[in-house]
Amino acid sequence: MKWTLKYTKRMIIDRSPEVISRFLQRWTLKCVKRILIGMVVYAVVLLTAGHWFPEKSPYHWLVLFPVLGAVIYFAATILRAISDMDEMWRKGVTETFAFSAIATGFTCFGYRFVHEMVGAPEFHAEWAFYLMWAYYGIGAVAQWLRER
Repeated sequence: MKWTLKYTKRMIIDRSPEVISRFLQRWTLKCVKRILIGMVVYAVVLLTAGHWFPEKSPYHWLVLFPVLGAVIYFAATILRAISDMDEMWRKGVTETFAFSAIATGFTCFGYRFVHEMVGAPEFHAEWAFYLMWAYYGIGAVAQWLRER
């Protein structure tokens, strides 16, 4: 980022399109490279773990450890990407993630009561992932409208 001194004698961020574009290109390339490395390692771990531990093996639960390592790596990559962002972008993304996490948690917890009282379909674990991204989109739009 390029810093400029204005007449008010305070430092502000230069938000010209070329500066933002250079920042996003550098940031995106770094993040995409890390995520691709994580995805390749994750796929190799799943394939080899499935080969080493067949379904009938009593040690089949050991497959969870490499998967847990991959999830921790992805979480660390996302946290590192957020910490590399500009302060205002970081604030917006953090608030949006917080809204998404809280809304997803309350929805998943509240669905148990709806399932028992009304007879709604059984809740599948992958729904939480889709709910999280739907709530992230809602939070991102709300953040964008608030900053306009």
